[in-house]
Amino acid sequence: MIIFILKKPVIRIGNKHFDSFWIISSLGALLILILGLLPIKVLVTNLLTNNSLNPLKILVLFISVSLISIILDECNFFNYIAVKAVSLVKGSQYKLFFILYAIIAILTVFTSNDIIIITFTLFICYFTRAAKINPIPYLVMEFVVANTYSMMLYIGNPTNIYLASVFNIDFLEYFKIM
Repeated sequence: MIIFILKKPVIRIGNKHFDSFWIISSLGALLILILGLLPIKVLVTNLLTNNSLNPLKILVLFISVSLISIILDECNFFNYIAVKAVSLVKGSQYKLFFILYAIIAILTVFTSNDIIIITFTLFICYFTRAAKINPIPYLVMEFVVANTYSMMLYIGNPTNIYLASVFNIDFLEYFKIM
């Protein structure tokens, strides 16, 4: 599967191009079901369970946030905010870097690293283009900050939620440990 992701295979139909990296993972999931490694009854039960680990709820959350980001992007919201941010800091990359660091850190603690990465990646791409600077340091900072600060509360990362649930760690106990 990794080879297919790295090679970025594309299916061409006429003059249309479609990414096909999703085909391998879908075939793998189908193979697991066909070989009986995961009974369909267990799959359906786990997909429809009403608890915090329900994968459909998590998927709906990610798709919703992605759609909001796409809509904001289509409305030029990220571009507008990026241009304003660059003008407010008067071109200082250091000010912009540390202000962005603080905003991402604070928001990650109270939301989720995935939500922050989905929304802020577009913003970073726009403001680095507006400022004519290299986006790589800002993107790396975003990923490091979001993943680091998501450890503080167990709501900050789906993995934290899963592990806290499996080991019966409540919210305050998790917070004290972290």
